[in-house]
Formats: sequence, C-alpha cells, structure tokens
Amino acid sequence: MVQSGMPAHADAGGKAFAAGHLGELTQIITPSLVDAVLAQTGRVQSRVRKLPSRVVVYFVLAMALFGECGYRGVWAVLVAAPGMPDVDPSAAALRQARRRLGSAPLSVLFDQVKGAVAAEDAAGSWWKGLRTVAWDSTGILVADSEANRSYCGRAAGRNGVCGFPMIRLSALVECGTRALIDAVLGPWTQAEESQCTVLCRSLKPGMLLLADRGSKGFALARSAAATGAQLLWRMSADLQPPVLHALPDGTYLSMSTGINERDRLRRWTRHQRTIAPQIAGVAIRVIEATVTVRAADGTATATSLRLFTTLLDHQRYPAAELAELYHRRWQAETAYFGLKVTLRGSDRVLRSHHTDDAQQELFGLLVVYQAARQIAVDAGAQAGIAPSRISLAVTIRTARNTVITATGTMRHQGCRLTPVIHRAILHPRELAPQHRPTRIQPRRVKRPISTFAYSPTRKNTPIPNAEITLTITTATDRTRRWRT
Repeated sequence: MVQSGMPAHADAGGKAFAAGHLGELTQIITPSLVDAVLAQTGRVQSRVRKLPSRVVVYFVLAMALFGECGYRGVWAVLVAAPGMPDVDPSAAALRQARRRLGSAPLSVLFDQVKGAVAAEDAAGSWWKGLRTVAWDSTGILVADSEANRSYCGRAAGRNGVCGFPMIRLSALVECGTRALIDAVLGPWTQAEESQCTVLCRSLKPGMLLLADRGSKGFALARSAAATGAQLLWRMSADLQPPVLHALPDGTYLSMSTGINERDRLRRWTRHQRTIAPQIAGVAIRVIEATVTVRAADGTATATSLRLFTTLLDHQRYPAAELAELYHRRWQAETAYFGLKVTLRGSDRVLRSHHTDDAQQELFGLLVVYQAARQIAVDAGAQAGIAPSRISLAVTIRTARNTVITATGTMRHQGCRLTPVIHRAILHPRELAPQHRPTRIQPRRVKRPISTFAYSPTRKNTPIPNAEITLTITTATDRTRRWRT
C-alpha cells in the first residue's frame, strides 16, 4: 500500500517511487488524504509499478492545472524540480494508468474537499444570519468520440446541433466565496431539475438558496424546502400564483403547488364561498419588482422580476432587500467562468475519449478548483480581505508555478500558511476593487470565429455610470382581479 508520507523515489532498478505532489495545493490535497481515498475505493496498486496509484491521482489533478499540455508535458512539469524521480513513462503508459485508476477515486476525493468554506463573519456569504448559496447548470464539452456521443448526446440550439457532446454539470455554490458545496454530473440529456433534486442532499437549515427560472416545478421546490433551507427563486413570467393574502409592503402570500391544486386555489380566491380547500404545497411570499437601469445619457431599460421566497415575514425580510439580494445568484455563473475559462481554458474540450475517463478528468477539475478556492478564502481570512476581491486567475497561475518548482509540498506542523500563493494573491495590485459594478446584463458567449453553429449573441451596448432602481409592485390590483 502507498505510504502517506512524501518519500523519495526508489532507485532506477525498476521499483516505483511513491512521491506525488501538486505544489502548494498539496497542503489541501494531502498524500494521506489521497491514500485514504484510494484505500476506500480499492484502487491501491497490487504490485510495484513505476506509476503507483497515488502518483496517477496527482497526475490527473495536474492535467487540470496544465490543460494545454499533452500527457508527456504534464508529466514533465511534475518532475521538473531538482531531486524529482528520474522516471520517464510514455504517453501510452500514462493513459493506461489513468484507465486503471478510473473515476471513482477522483469522485470520492471531490466529496472530501467540497463544502462551504466561509467563516461566520465573511462578507458577502451571509444575509440576516442565512448563508447565501445558489445552484445552476452548465455544459462541459468533451471529445467527439463514439463513447462520449453515446453517453452524453448532443445539445441542440436554434442554429443546429453543437459540435461536441456535453456533460451536464449542476453545482451548489457558496455565493460569497464561490466554493463548491456540492456538484452532480451526468449526460446532457439528463434534466437540470433531476440533478438539482440530488443537490438537495447538501441543503441545510440556515441556508438561503437562490435560483433562476431554470429551477421550476413544485416537486423541486418541495424537495428543497423540506431540507429546512429557505428559498428565493425567480418565477417564469407566465406563471402567476393566486393572491391569498396581500401584505402592506406590496408583496402577497401564496402557495407553490401542483397544477391541479393551483387551479383549485384560484377558484377559491375568486369566490371564497366555501371553506378553503385542503392543498398540499409550500407556503410562499411573492415579490414583483421592476428593475430600471438608467444610463448617464438618460436612456432607460426596465426588467420585471417575479420572485418567490419562503421567508414570509415582510418586516424582518424586506422585499426590496430580497430583490437586491437575488443578484447574488450570479456568483454561480462566476464560479462556472472560473472553472471553465480560468482553470480549464477558454473553448477547451476535455481530452478523454472514454466516458469514465472524461468523468475522471472533470472531477479532477472540480477538485483543483475547490482547493484553489479554499486557499484563496484562507488567505483572505488571515488578511481580513473579502474573498470576492481575490483573483482566481492569480491563484491558479501561482499554483502552477509551485508545481513546477515543487514548492510547499509539505505542511509543517502548526503552519496554515501557503506563503507563495498567499503573497501573490494578496498583493495590492492583484486585488479586485472593494465595490464592483452591479451586473445588469446576462453573460454572453463570445465566439467570433467558430467551425460550428452557435446561438447568436445579442449586441449589448455598455452602460457607463448606470443608475439602478428597484420598484416593488403592489398586490392590490391583482387581489381585486382574482376576486371578481
């Protein structure tokens, strides 16, 4: 069995070396943790090899850091530092070692490092004692092979079929730190709703879950609310729940129910001649707001928001603050940008041609991303800096340098610092401004040149010095309409 320390490599007589590292990220992904995961999944090598299981795990993680390199290039940076093992495996040997390892150890390793990392006083992670989290779904491009096509299927858009198969990834993100609390992956044909239902396993009382219109359906809302977490979701414009009780702040109480129960409630609100029907649903409070963006030249654009929340107390949880808080949902999109662009590389496709290898590669990306976020949050907490000000790009770039130089591969007793990465990401020139401008337009996929057909992007004109106002719509007119 691979030992948990960091022993030197064996002699050149054919014995394998047990070393393995990921630079300063090794302080999060420790050798003892990797060994425990290998033992749990039964992937410890049964005989002496030049590429033992622990080394292969670190090799897969290094593939996430150096996605632009081939197998031999990734191996070269792992053994670039002086004193590293003089082992020179072929690309075929590295590929076979990955296949022997499988995706199970990387999946379990992600389970060990995932989770919320914000302290109780971390800025942007809490609102009125509730930890703000968000979930969303995205697609990860994988190699265009027969195995991947059979498993994933292809995504179809208005301009045709996407050129590559895609794995659907749904993640639960901590808003303040953009750390991954949980993630679920599957074929693109798997519905977002079914993946989010699995993510409910990580929701807990004391969380406030933000979600966009993609999270729909009474079954999903019921599953999320049953965990004890509070909800703040956006509703589709064509879905208007009945007004059961109008509140003084312009919001109203209603229920999230199935279609049949919703019709019964609407009939009851029109007449109220009988006792209220016995309805199985989730009690909600509906907020309708208008977001107006006024530019310096006087032009204005308005967007309507219809939100529902399980926070029913209109005095303790003001509607205007909730409507403004919903903006934090974009932190999930920012997390995906960090994973798919900053770490993986813009428009880069996962290299694996077999489905299990592709899942292994994706779990490696998730592990490295989470480790980088943990180090960034730890650095910010020690320096008293909000995690949102710390650049993930600087963290990843510095982590790559520590892999090449084999810096910080050992955690000294009582030492929590990762000096090289901490110094880099806390440099005043690398910190983001304390107050970033509010996002007023959805993200666009910028593909000026592409061999495949993609949905056209809207031509958005920047709005400098924009003034944003929130207007809460009253429920009086709606109540009168439903009761006529």
